[in-house]
Amino acid sequence: MYLTLCPAIYICSAVLSTQQFSITFDALLVGHEAGVTSLAWRTTPIGHSRDTLLSTSTDSSLILWSPVSVQSGPNKSTSALWINQQRFGDVGGQRLGGFVGGLWTADGSEALAWGWSGGWRRWRCAQTNEEATGNEVWTEVGALTGHAGPVKGVAWSPGGEYLISAGSVGVPS
Repeated sequence: MYLTLCPAIYICSAVLSTQQFSITFDALLVGHEAGVTSLAWRTTPIGHSRDTLLSTSTDSSLILWSPVSVQSGPNKSTSALWINQQRFGDVGGQRLGGFVGGLWTADGSEALAWGWSGGWRRWRCAQTNEEATGNEVWTEVGALTGHAGPVKGVAWSPGGEYLISAGSVGVPS
């Protein structure tokens, strides 16, 4: 099996058949200053139905991305442009190793990120204005603490109101 690359057309051939695929480049998200470590979609947006993608990076930042409608061309066709709606974390990536990963709470009202040393940071959406796209007000709130060693597992409660983690000490936090 081989893959031939040409502008916007990819042809995958096997011994007995040939399939042709057309692939369109949808978006390039530019904003992190180092490698991206995780991506997570907000599954239940609060206040409105705008798509939001969370990304974390080794530059110690968490970015929330959302599409905005842009009119372009002579026929004024509308397309979506993904922009950086919110950026959290440390300016200049001063924390050792940055963020390992990030996730949303079950209702999409909070974003969490954790680092290589086990520390967590948490941000809460305090206000949403449905009339103004991208007008969410986020504040950093107290995060989780408790483990002195490596975390071995993390899970949300069925209702999404609790997060439990287990470490090598044997006592859940």
